[in-house]
Amino acid sequence: MLAFLKKTLLAQDVKRYKKEAEQIVLLSQSMSGIPTDSITQNFQNLRGRHDRECLQIAFAMIIEMSERTLGIRPYLVQVMGALAMADGKIAEMATGEGKTLTAAMPLAFHGLQSRAHAMTPNDYLSKRDALHLDPLYEGLGLSCGYLQADMGREARQLAYQAPIVYGTPGQFVFDYMRDNIVYSPSAILQQSRAFLLIDEADSILIDEARTPFVLSGEGDRAIELWSTLRDFVKTLSHEDVPEDNRAQLERAMGGVIIVDADIAVDHKHHDAVITDSGIEKLETFLVDAGIISATKELWQTSCSYIWRAVSATIKAHHVFLRDRDYIVRDGKVIIVDQETGRLSNGKRWNDGLHQAVESKELVEVCPETVDVGRMALANYMTLYDLVSGMTGTAMTVSEEIGDLYKLSVVPIPTHKPRIRNDLKDLIFMSRKAKWKTLVSDVREIHASGQPILIGTASVEDSELLSAKLTEAGLEHNVLNAKQDESEAFIIAQAGRLGAITIATSMAGRGTDILLGGNPDFLQAGEHLGSIKENRKAVIEAGGLFVIGAERLESRRLDLQLAGRSGRQGDPGAVRFYVALDDPLMKNFGGDATRRLFLSMGISEDDCVEHSMVDKAISTAQHKKQALYMDARKTGLEQDSVIAAPRQVVYAIRNQTLKMTDEESLLAIKAQVEPAVRRIVENYCDSFAGFEESWNISGLKDRLSQWGLPTNWFDNLYQEQVDGIFNEEKLISAVVSWVEFDFGARVNQLIKADPGAIRVGQLMALDYLWRGFLDDSEHVRSGIHLRAYAQEKPHLSLKKEIFSLFQQLHNDIPVTMLDYVYASINQVEQAMDEAAEGTVEPTED
Repeated sequence: MLAFLKKTLLAQDVKRYKKEAEQIVLLSQSMSGIPTDSITQNFQNLRGRHDRECLQIAFAMIIEMSERTLGIRPYLVQVMGALAMADGKIAEMATGEGKTLTAAMPLAFHGLQSRAHAMTPNDYLSKRDALHLDPLYEGLGLSCGYLQADMGREARQLAYQAPIVYGTPGQFVFDYMRDNIVYSPSAILQQSRAFLLIDEADSILIDEARTPFVLSGEGDRAIELWSTLRDFVKTLSHEDVPEDNRAQLERAMGGVIIVDADIAVDHKHHDAVITDSGIEKLETFLVDAGIISATKELWQTSCSYIWRAVSATIKAHHVFLRDRDYIVRDGKVIIVDQETGRLSNGKRWNDGLHQAVESKELVEVCPETVDVGRMALANYMTLYDLVSGMTGTAMTVSEEIGDLYKLSVVPIPTHKPRIRNDLKDLIFMSRKAKWKTLVSDVREIHASGQPILIGTASVEDSELLSAKLTEAGLEHNVLNAKQDESEAFIIAQAGRLGAITIATSMAGRGTDILLGGNPDFLQAGEHLGSIKENRKAVIEAGGLFVIGAERLESRRLDLQLAGRSGRQGDPGAVRFYVALDDPLMKNFGGDATRRLFLSMGISEDDCVEHSMVDKAISTAQHKKQALYMDARKTGLEQDSVIAAPRQVVYAIRNQTLKMTDEESLLAIKAQVEPAVRRIVENYCDSFAGFEESWNISGLKDRLSQWGLPTNWFDNLYQEQVDGIFNEEKLISAVVSWVEFDFGARVNQLIKADPGAIRVGQLMALDYLWRGFLDDSEHVRSGIHLRAYAQEKPHLSLKKEIFSLFQQLHNDIPVTMLDYVYASINQVEQAMDEAAEGTVEPTED
């Protein structure tokens, strides 16, 4: 019943958008005789208006200006998609339906009113879309900027000054976090956040949202440890273990894995652990190497970083493979996203894994980092007044998008009916038989001139298939992480007559595969006439034939690959080749199906089409995605726990950043009383118990760090002891003393550097926030074990994080005074040294 109701409501939305789009298209046609300058001026006159009539008029102007500046007039379905996005919804539009131009309409309207950001999957698409649409925006009197990974701060600031900015999720989120570690208002990048439009929304919101974005600073661990452990791990024996069916707690606690080796490698769980024999060798090695003084030292909390480094080194050598999990380019280890096949430039594995892989590959080992900022994409999105998006495949994950991001998905109909031929899956007993048949079929299809796009699940598979096609004498192009720089050019040529292209699962998304070739990517000596002739020949051959080398972990990813064929009513065909020992099938019922096929007399070299396997694949994909959804939901919940502390700290920091020098002085003076109260109460045990148990000497030492004379405190404290002791009088007396001292000494600091107080306050906040993130990560990493103590992990995490934040908040006054007093002491020391240098030497 609920599903039927949702379907009915969606149909009503589509019908409403179609009716409204028809009115806008008619209105745009009536503007054909209006001069361009008048359209620009009238569009600018709509600034400040947010009513529906204003939006319709603006869209009509954008449509007319698009034809004049780009030579393209949006279709009715594109206007429908634009209306849905302008309302803050995800528009599902099939591949090739012109989503780039569709997005320009809501971006231009919201950019006119305030600031609009367009989030794209990679830097190439950000730059391409911004440059392609710049004439349209300029015709409307707007400017457009884009962000790139190699841009400096000045270039980024210039880009953000435009009302419309294109960039990747990482660019926007990291820039926001960078804005919260600057020490001058002039260094802020993002001016404001009003409207966000997400391109390839399913890719960004689902595939790339499993882990939060972490802004890191350089740590202080010695990098020599990695090369030492690398050489040691090479000496250890290893053995693969069968499928590990132990409970999660047993795996977390190490358990007993019976293998006759120093390292047990668990490929299914992508893990490797050191066994008892390996631990004995590790203890001896660390003592001999002088890293620890005795074997028992290894088990102390202070050496936990060694265990983490050992674990990372073992995984780097036995689990993570070059050209599958990462590549090495220009002396750097770059992660390969296993979902997209693209390089994750700028991302690094945590817990020392990246350093271990760098050491393994004998490239420069970058020091471990410390977190200075952490934020999930979903929580960043809440900073915008309105969020929308577009993609070709969102309905299959509409429930998750609604649950995690509170966004609804609207399916927009295609401009022309789809005539693609979706063939049944071919099922094989083994990958060997699958590859053999696939290559044979490619040769047969290629003989007709029909272009072929083959989607693989990994870089490793793409290179394996490439070798087989080369052996068969079939020329082809390969698109995986190693060719990411030429991604758009390779994928744009996939529709040429006789072309064979191998691509990892989602590589090339955002670039159209046009039958006959893409006119935006003409080869040397080629002209548009040859493109048209080539297109005609390709259509006669049957259009683009898409081959899926295996079913992926998500049905949505399969649909994305299939959607490459049959765009805009073009002919085409799709077929998937599945082996029972493919990763998906192997982990979800492949062995049982294999036994069934053998009992039916099906040989290793045979292939079948069977509905039972289709159902098994669908079930396996559903189970796998359910696991990922739980992981994404848990990750978002955990990041949301620190969202409130982050908002508070960032708000305090932003307020401090914008203070004048006079306001900073008043603010730091106001911190004296709470700072002194916290210090005195800490050392006096909140005045509980007997005076003899209070750490008065520690309190004196603590105050002396600010440069205060301890004898003054001795007199003050003795007065309290000799009389009737009153803690409030003691605190009040110390506060008065510190206020007097601070007021007398701070003037020298202000004279030397008027902004030093504000900088000290900001540095104090940054120090506390880094410590909070580090402590939070320690709590988060082990919180799942609370379930075994009959506690709810999420509630326990909230409780622990709240306690940490309370401590942070209470420490703000103290830490701010620490940093400002440190600056005062430095100035006084410099003055003393300068004074000593001016004293003329005297003769004895």
